[in-house]
Amino acid sequence: MSRVKDFLKFVKIEHTVFDLPFAYAGMLLYGKFTIITIILITIAGISARVAGMVINRIEDYPIDKLNPRTRERELVTGKIRFREAYAILLISSILFELSAIMLNFLSGLFAPLLLLLFYIYPKTKKIPIISHIFLGFSIGVIVIAGYIGASGIIPYDFDVYYLAIFLTFWIGGFDIVYQNQDREFDKTVNIKSIPVILNGKILFPTFVFYLIATFFLILYSLGSLWRLFFLIPVILLLYSRLFYIYSWSVDKLFYFDIPIPFLILLSLI
Repeated sequence: MSRVKDFLKFVKIEHTVFDLPFAYAGMLLYGKFTIITIILITIAGISARVAGMVINRIEDYPIDKLNPRTRERELVTGKIRFREAYAILLISSILFELSAIMLNFLSGLFAPLLLLLFYIYPKTKKIPIISHIFLGFSIGVIVIAGYIGASGIIPYDFDVYYLAIFLTFWIGGFDIVYQNQDREFDKTVNIKSIPVILNGKILFPTFVFYLIATFFLILYSLGSLWRLFFLIPVILLLYSRLFYIYSWSVDKLFYFDIPIPFLILLSLI
């Protein structure tokens, strides 16, 4: 049982479930789907997120073993061996590609590109500012992937892109806050995060990321009072976090995010 817990903790399964509503949002924006579509998108979403997390853990291993905050991660401590990590990566990648192909040809064609984003992300951490946006983008495309998975065509609905850009800057903003806890260590390994560049003064850049996210969320909600009803709380949650950005831990700040995917999903349902 402890081994199962180690594996679930290694792939951050709770974050996987957290991202799925956005894949469903893309599917709902297309508007036509079956139970099989839902099942396949669920498998694709979970397996893609697991693959992305494992890639990040493997790529970050040299840094994680030096960082006091991450020395207890499963790959560093040996609770998860490298061959096990690569096995999880292989199985999740195959599951992702197979489920994407079973959805439709275009979805299967684009699936490797999504995995490529996960491989590129760890390498952006030494490029100023880019890593926060790139992480957000690699998750934001989940909305587009959900639409393509359901439709088999490139999205023509601007709302798909508005929601994807919102997700990009919302996640990017939280990544600024997340990286701030490693600011002093990151200076020693030449990671060029915004907290390092601004020496911990993260309120303004996070506010700017949220402003951009809000702009595209408003574009997404135009013409629909029902969407606006559910999205006003999303905006309030975003900006409420800013009052506690220096006084609360990252784990506590994460509570502001938990309702957001489900409120957006409700705005579509």
